[in-house]
Amino acid sequence: MKTIIDQPTLIRELSLLQGIIEKKSTLEALANVVLSAHDGGRVTLIGTDLEVGYKATIPATVEQPGTVAVDARRLHDIVRRMPPGNISFVLDGEALRITMEKIRFRLATHDTEDFPTLPRREGDPTGALDGPVMADMVRRVLFAITTDDPRYSLAGALWNLEEDALELVATDGHRLSLTRRPATRLGDLADGILVPRKALAEIGKLADDQQNEVRFWVENGTLFVTVGDRELSARLQEPKFPDYRKVLEVDNDKVFEIGTADLKAAIERVAVLSTEQSHMIRLDLAPERLVVSSRHHVHGDAVEELAVEYDGEPLEIGFNAQYLLDFLGVAGTEKIRAHLGEPMSQGLFEPVREEGDDRVDRYVVMPMALG
Repeated sequence: MKTIIDQPTLIRELSLLQGIIEKKSTLEALANVVLSAHDGGRVTLIGTDLEVGYKATIPATVEQPGTVAVDARRLHDIVRRMPPGNISFVLDGEALRITMEKIRFRLATHDTEDFPTLPRREGDPTGALDGPVMADMVRRVLFAITTDDPRYSLAGALWNLEEDALELVATDGHRLSLTRRPATRLGDLADGILVPRKALAEIGKLADDQQNEVRFWVENGTLFVTVGDRELSARLQEPKFPDYRKVLEVDNDKVFEIGTADLKAAIERVAVLSTEQSHMIRLDLAPERLVVSSRHHVHGDAVEELAVEYDGEPLEIGFNAQYLLDFLGVAGTEKIRAHLGEPMSQGLFEPVREEGDDRVDRYVVMPMALG
């Protein structure tokens, strides 16, 4: 193999691969990236952890086709530290020679036969939507996916393709986030597939990296997503997701609107004196005002009062501060609307948008008992 690749182009793909490559796997091959130079001026990069696979095609000057497997992290570190320009790759026996002007590396290679094959994509995509829209949807649900719950079904997001929209839902048992955006349905897709957290995070990175359309389809228990010349494949989980629609059916009568930035800043300040174990803050709602407070049994207490658009009955309720901040950080609107009920009833929060806006976002948080 002998090829020349542009450094900025190559480092983008190697950086995207870092989230997929296994760093502590018992299988040495999973720490590698496979580079294949093809006639016609293109190079493919492939990496996988057996659950999520990634393949990208980039332009290159190919003098001699060939394939090589090398350590993905070390190749990334080498290329990242090189200046912009053309990098030469030449396979020399059992080493890959990497050079740019007076910079020279010899990187050990590995047997490509030990590298697992990626699932093969066939057929036509079943859905599509714009890349920035997909990236925004992922940001709105990713934080609500559990990372330590023993119930495997909660370690992913529910992916529903409807007639004219894509819906993502995630929950960790304490809060639930739902987002829905208009999408193009191109074919049949099994309703309610469960996408693992790691795969969803990588889909968000791919979609956020460029303006291309995101296309997706499911074959033999694998979700395929393409964004331009990049393709991600993810082995799906068994779809045993909780009945989330019941959680969203709240009849809370204490509804108010408040500035997103104001509430976020107040919670951040007050949470400094919340307890380390619970991170609980207290909301005292009354006509035209909301008092945000916290109390630490050793370090003291904090109180901040905010103006709100509300004229109903008073309410005292507790929430995990970080759970509210996660939502406020992605709301993306000047105001949010809160639907509260009884002190131990779940709270429903949503961005306030103009009438006719077809974007849907719902966020539910379970309350905490006030001591």
